[in-house]
Amino acid sequence: MSSPAISIGHSSSCQLEYLSTEGQPTRRSPSPRPSSPSLSRNSSTTLPEEDIADTPLCHGADVPERILDVPIPGQNIVPPPKSSQPPAPQPNGHPARIIAMPVSPEDVITWRYEREPFRPGCVAKITTIEPMVMTYLRRDVPPEWEACEHPEGKLYFRHPGKRILTHTDISDPENLKDIEALYQSVESKLEDFNPRRPSDLEMVLDIRRGKKTIFGYYLASWEARAVTWAEETDIWLATLGERDVYCQAHLRHAVERQFWSHIEMFPNHRNIPAHLIDELKDTLLFGWNDLMTSDTSTVPYDERKLSELSRVMEKVKEGRMNGYRAIVIARNMGTFCKERFLNYHGQPGARLNRDECMSEATVHRERSLTFLLLSPCLFWMPDIYLAELEKIWVDNTVNYRPWNRFITELKRDWKASTTPATVLLSANVGFLAIQSLDISDPNKSVNQITSYVSTLLSLATYIICQILTRQHRGVSDRDDASRAASYLARKSSSYFGMEAVAFAVSLPIALFIWSMLTFLLAVSYFPCGDHWVGVVHGLGNKPICATRHPRLDSEDTASKTSHCLRVDG
Repeated sequence: MSSPAISIGHSSSCQLEYLSTEGQPTRRSPSPRPSSPSLSRNSSTTLPEEDIADTPLCHGADVPERILDVPIPGQNIVPPPKSSQPPAPQPNGHPARIIAMPVSPEDVITWRYEREPFRPGCVAKITTIEPMVMTYLRRDVPPEWEACEHPEGKLYFRHPGKRILTHTDISDPENLKDIEALYQSVESKLEDFNPRRPSDLEMVLDIRRGKKTIFGYYLASWEARAVTWAEETDIWLATLGERDVYCQAHLRHAVERQFWSHIEMFPNHRNIPAHLIDELKDTLLFGWNDLMTSDTSTVPYDERKLSELSRVMEKVKEGRMNGYRAIVIARNMGTFCKERFLNYHGQPGARLNRDECMSEATVHRERSLTFLLLSPCLFWMPDIYLAELEKIWVDNTVNYRPWNRFITELKRDWKASTTPATVLLSANVGFLAIQSLDISDPNKSVNQITSYVSTLLSLATYIICQILTRQHRGVSDRDDASRAASYLARKSSSYFGMEAVAFAVSLPIALFIWSMLTFLLAVSYFPCGDHWVGVVHGLGNKPICATRHPRLDSEDTASKTSHCLRVDG
C-alpha cells in the first residue's frame, strides 16, 4: 500500500494546517523562469508555458463590466477544479469573469521579474519644476493605498486596512477595478473560515496579462510562517515538484520556504524580532562548524560565503521597520528551509551526506556500451569525471560547495593544459625541421608520421581548451546553486546525458597524453630506427641488404654501397 501523499486541504487552509489524502496529486509541468536572486532557488515555476504580451500602462475607456464570481449569500462555496483554466479573453483583452486562481510566491516572483515596458504616451511629460517645491510624492496612488519601493527597486502597493499586497499597477483605474474585484472574490471564499481566520493574514493579489489573463492570489501569516489558500490546492504550488511528500512535517519546510519568498517580495513594513535574528545566526554558526568537520556536509554554502554572511548578520539589529534587514533575513532563511526540504530534514530517512541518493533507482547507475568502449581510449579519464559529477548532481539537485570546487578545478586544468600543449607543438615543429628528417621522399618515415600526429593532437588540445573555456565562461565558480542546477539539468537531459559531459571535459588532458606518447615514439625511433629494422630482419637468420644510412650526402657513392649482414641465431 502506497504511503499517503500530503495536500493542502480546503477545510484547513485558513488554519494553516495540513491534511493527508490518499493518492499522489498530479503535478503540473514547470516552465522556464528567470533566475532568481536567491542563492539556492531553482529555476522552475508552476505555470504552463505561454507567450506573454506586453502589458500597457493605460487601457481603453470602453471596457464592459465584469461579472464577478461572488456567490449568493448562504450558498456553499465550491472550489474550482485543479484542472480549471482561466476564462478565454474577450476581443478587448479582458476576461468575461474574474476567477481567483491559487498561485505560489514563486509564481509571483516570476511575474515580478517580467519587466513592463514604459510607454511615455500614457502619462504627461514633466518639463518644469515648480518654485519652492521640496517634496516629491507619488500623486497617482488611490486613497487608502500605499506605494512601497522595494530595496531592489520594484514598486508594489499595500492596503494596510485590508492587508492587501500587489505588484499590479493600481494607478491605472482598470487595474484598480480588477484588484478590488479579485479581493471580493477571495473574500467570498474565506467566509466559511472567518471564525478561525488568523488576525495577521495577508492577501497577495496579482494580475498577469497575456494571451490568458491570470488573477492569482495566496495568503500568508507571519505568526505561522506559512502561506495558504482558501481552497484545495495542488501540492505542487508549495513543493515545486522537487520532492515527493509523505509527511506533514516534511511539507512544513516547503511551505515555510514559500513564506520567506513572500517576505522577500514585500519587506518594507516588517519588524524583525530578536529571536529570529538569533535563529539565523545560530544556523550560520552550525553550518560553519559542520563544513569544517565534514567533507560531505549538506550546508548550502561554502566557508567563504558563510564567513561573509556571518559578518553581515553581525550588522543586523532588532529595531524599527526596515525592508533591507527583512530581505537579509528572508533570503537566507528561505535558503535553509529549501535545503531542509530537499534533504528530508527531520524524517527517518534524512540525508546527512550530500552525495547520498534518496532513491534506490539512482544509487547504482549503469554505464552505456559506448562509454565502456571509449573510456579506455581516453585513459579512463571520463570515468573519473563522471564519478565526480554523480556526487555533485544527486537526485536532480546540486550542492553549492562541491560544484564550486569542481568547476574551479576544471577551469584551472583547462587553462593549465594550453601552455604545455603549445610547448609540445613547438617541440614537434623543431623536430620536423631537423635536416636529416626533412627529405623530399614521398614515403614519410615513422619519425615524421608520429611527429605529425603529435602536432595535430597538440593543436586539437589547444583548440578544445579554448572552446570549453568560452562555452563555460557563463558557468562561474561563484554561481549559486540554482544556476548550477539549471546547467546540469540541461546537460543531463541531453541524448547522452552526463556521459557526454564527462567525455567533453576529459578530452583536453587525454589528447595531451596521446600527443606526448606519439612525440615520445618519434624521438625514441629517430636514433635507432634503422638498427631496429636490421635486428628484426636479422632474427630470421637471413641475409638482408641495408644501406649505412639512406640520408647521407647523395654525391658520396661509397655511402650507397650495399652491405650484407647476417645475425647468428
